[in-house]
Amino acid sequence: MLGLAGSTVGVLYLWVAFSFALGSFAQALSGFGFALIAIPLSSLVIGTTEAVVVQTFAGAVLSIVMAWQYRADADPAVLRFVVPASFVGIVIGMAVANSVSDRTLRFGVGTAVIGAALAIATGFRFRTSRTGAVNGAAGLVSGVLAATTGTNGPPLVIAMAAQDASPRSFRANLQTSFAATNVVLVPLFIASGKVHRQTLVLSAVALVPTVIGRVVGEQVFAKLNPNRFRRVVLAMLFLSGTVALVKAGLG
Repeated sequence: MLGLAGSTVGVLYLWVAFSFALGSFAQALSGFGFALIAIPLSSLVIGTTEAVVVQTFAGAVLSIVMAWQYRADADPAVLRFVVPASFVGIVIGMAVANSVSDRTLRFGVGTAVIGAALAIATGFRFRTSRTGAVNGAAGLVSGVLAATTGTNGPPLVIAMAAQDASPRSFRANLQTSFAATNVVLVPLFIASGKVHRQTLVLSAVALVPTVIGRVVGEQVFAKLNPNRFRRVVLAMLFLSGTVALVKAGLG
């Protein structure tokens, strides 16, 4: 990419900026979707690995700010299972990243997410007192996906949506989990050699649009009632599953 003409590099940077602004808007609106949108769109002009790393850097800033803002609405009873399990998942994900193909992961994730979204849309709820186990499992899978595909939101969204979390608690729990995951992933990516000059430049390019997307998304969220919020979340889940399946199909 460094050898591209100046005008081409400018267009590339604009597309990356647009991708991250749109992803940030979605995350501020629904509580997740940053990686879902930013990674597939930005990977059209940069490498997928670069897109995941840039998303992790920009996502760390976004999720830490949002987690702090929503801290009063976070539910410790959920997070005490989700966060430690996600750390275990990250370790597993880093270990299997080179042994399981990206295509296989995306196909499995896409199928599971669409199936779960259909179940939730038809009124499915977890009929169990073992919500800690459910949240722990969601955190574990989320951690694995964070270290491999970068799209770690759907497992947490499925678990929380099926438990009827309020919109504010829903977003607060997700952002706290994302913040914890990104704080761990950033040094791991650096140690593994995935961070270089170009990923730092791209992260800088993505940062301001990420902030702008968040501000606009917050304004829209303030106007959403719980029913509309639920529809937005379901739409994002279907989109997440579809994107994963399409990318798996394209190889």
